[in-house]
Amino acid sequence: MSSRERNPAESLVEPLTRREHEILGLLAQGQSAPEIAQQLTLALSSVKWHIQHLYGKLGVNSKRQAVARANALGLLGTPSQPPAAPSEPIPSPVARPGVPDPLHNLPVQVTRFFGREGEIEQLKERLAQDRLVILTGLGGVGKTRLSLRVAEAVLGDYTGGVWFVELAALTDPALVPSQVAGSLGLRDEPGRPLIDTLTNFLRDRHLLLVLDNCEHLLQACARLADTLLRACPRLSLLACSREPLGVAGEAVFPVPSLPFPDPGQALPLERLGDYASVRLFADRARLVRPAYRLAPHNAGAVAHICQRVDGIPLAIEMAAARVNILTAEQLAARLDDAFRLLTSGSRTALPRQQTLRATIDWSYQLLSDPERRLLQRLAVFAGGCTLEAAEAVCSGDGLEAGQVLDPLASLVDKSMVVADHRPGKHTRYHLLEMVRQFTREKLEAAGETAHARTCHRDYFLKFAETDTSQLQPDQRATWDQKYKAEIENLRQALEWSFSDLSDVEAGPRLVIALCGRWLSNKEGVDWHKRGVALCQSHPEISARLYAALLDNGSHLIALDDPPTALTWAKQAVEINRGLGPDGQETLMGSLLGLGWTYMVDLDDAEQALAPYAEAEAILQALGPERYQEALACLESAKAQLANKPGRYAEAKLYASEAIRLYEGLGRRGGCLDPQIILASACFDLGEVDQARVHFLEALHLVDESDDVWHKPYVRRWLGMADLRLGNLDRALEYCQAGLRQAAALPDHNIVASCLGLLAGIRAGQGQPMQAARLSGAAQALYAKQRRKPWENSTLDMLLPGWREGPDHEPIQAAYKAGQAMTSEQAVAYALGN
Repeated sequence: MSSRERNPAESLVEPLTRREHEILGLLAQGQSAPEIAQQLTLALSSVKWHIQHLYGKLGVNSKRQAVARANALGLLGTPSQPPAAPSEPIPSPVARPGVPDPLHNLPVQVTRFFGREGEIEQLKERLAQDRLVILTGLGGVGKTRLSLRVAEAVLGDYTGGVWFVELAALTDPALVPSQVAGSLGLRDEPGRPLIDTLTNFLRDRHLLLVLDNCEHLLQACARLADTLLRACPRLSLLACSREPLGVAGEAVFPVPSLPFPDPGQALPLERLGDYASVRLFADRARLVRPAYRLAPHNAGAVAHICQRVDGIPLAIEMAAARVNILTAEQLAARLDDAFRLLTSGSRTALPRQQTLRATIDWSYQLLSDPERRLLQRLAVFAGGCTLEAAEAVCSGDGLEAGQVLDPLASLVDKSMVVADHRPGKHTRYHLLEMVRQFTREKLEAAGETAHARTCHRDYFLKFAETDTSQLQPDQRATWDQKYKAEIENLRQALEWSFSDLSDVEAGPRLVIALCGRWLSNKEGVDWHKRGVALCQSHPEISARLYAALLDNGSHLIALDDPPTALTWAKQAVEINRGLGPDGQETLMGSLLGLGWTYMVDLDDAEQALAPYAEAEAILQALGPERYQEALACLESAKAQLANKPGRYAEAKLYASEAIRLYEGLGRRGGCLDPQIILASACFDLGEVDQARVHFLEALHLVDESDDVWHKPYVRRWLGMADLRLGNLDRALEYCQAGLRQAAALPDHNIVASCLGLLAGIRAGQGQPMQAARLSGAAQALYAKQRRKPWENSTLDMLLPGWREGPDHEPIQAAYKAGQAMTSEQAVAYALGN
């Protein structure tokens, strides 16, 4: 087929199976369902079922429409040609007198199959290369359905046929050969071992055996597979098991869950249909509510359901079966207790397949004691873990640290634990949500939850308190990656630290260790408030720890609550002052913090002078040479104090000295504040080109760090510098990037400043209406915060003479419209959303 020719299957929702092609051809010849059933020696109900699936794939409702649609797609040849004769029919799996032996015994599926196109093609290639391919995966992930789909797809490749062997109900391993023989229609021969009968029958046949549900008969299946493959050179095996058989030459194919959308990402309704998990949910929901459809009101909830059950088909089907009594929103809200909710399995299924709990418990019961113990303890992790974390947290009580690797590897093989292999990164291990809920219950029943969570907290407290100040840049980057991977574990450790008070200082210590690394300012403030409240109610917590918590928290809370920030900073000073001679070092630190609160957070440089002077006196008494970092901090503070009209040159000297000291200590991160002061002093001196160089260096520093607060601030300054230099396009890019980052925090002061600068940029670009609207939004946001604007973005400044111009009324109206905007609306407008 040339590259310009169209593949008819590309126009279908799903490609037609071989059986559906046959039935389509017979329908095109005018045959009725009973006639097709007779010709293909199929049950009439099976033919009707195939016809309904055929109609669904073609998107039609009748035979006439199906034939017309098939002709249009070229599935029956060109319209001028008669319909193609059906391929050789597949005989019935039941042998009858005068009828050839069947070529397969694949069971007819009564529900539609979704997705897996890529997996099917990969498995067809595997079967062409390897004689034993095994599908592994957690119960309910769809191994059996996928194996049947693949078996159907390769029917024409095996002259001896494709034969399905169901082992699920078998309990005696010795009966595995009998089960295989029975599926092939063979009987015991007196005086001859059954395995000899099997090998003799299969020796010269080009045939595929599909062995389903091998996990509880693993050794018997492995022995049989090894024997048959060695004796029968044209035989191939496709097996389904929750773990590999362990046979030489075995090609393992882990079956993934169905892809699901990110519920946090709002997708158009038509895009949701791209996800097989969503299509499966909607299809199974229609079985209990025929009118059920995806719609704007339920699409987000359906996406959330598919995500919460990890795209596991069995769980999706069970959830969909509940739409007869619950909405999708109600279902999503109840999935924290999935095992009570998802209990609507088929009555014809085996007991272990009728509820989600039974499906997972089936695998759990096949584990060894060390494997069960490890699996239960892994439930305390959130977002997965490394091998080192698993060894530290899960060892003990019969499972030593050096003994974790083997059972962990076995759990991965048995599909109970997922191993995430990422290039250049450490392998992480996690549990699917359904397994995690199940094993949490087991951990609770064993009375080990508190101990496991305490071990988890202690490990991540030690991790968070790692001293990264002496790390090289590449080592720091590696540690930062590890930190980002452990965010959910750190949050969980925080929750336990404040719930279990066996170590009452653990919570405040962890809050302090994570200072500056919060994903949002609100998160940091909330945890500091909880820490302060805990310290107030537990006087046994060390005063030094309490002061550090107040000091760190004062800078976070200053954005939204300056009075509380000042109270906390003063309290930190008084607590450290009460420590006496042994507390001089920490007192110096808290005085520097109080000065910073006055000078930066409250914009009151005069009040900052006294704490800075006291801090400097302590520094001189302790010996500046011993406290280079404190000296660098003090030089940076002096630069900030001097950064005012008439003293900009002095500010540059202090800032340069602070940068020199920090660089001498190997503390590139400490250079950020003095670098910004140096740049802004240059800017105010009119040295805009030089200021831009220093701001670019500050941007490199801030992007190397986890300091999310300075990222929008520095970009705002670069935008201002480029605006002053007349590079409006570059200024627009920096200001919009800064606005986007500030809004995400949120930092309303930077948001207002970026809006004001963008107003100036739009004015420079000749867009007065946009400039007026952005100016109004900036002025209103500044007024709401009771802050003095950083820049003059009034209409008179941006649009000189606008009052006398012909557009003064529309401009004024645009300004008022900007004033009426919420912060969110203003940001969306400024970003062009």
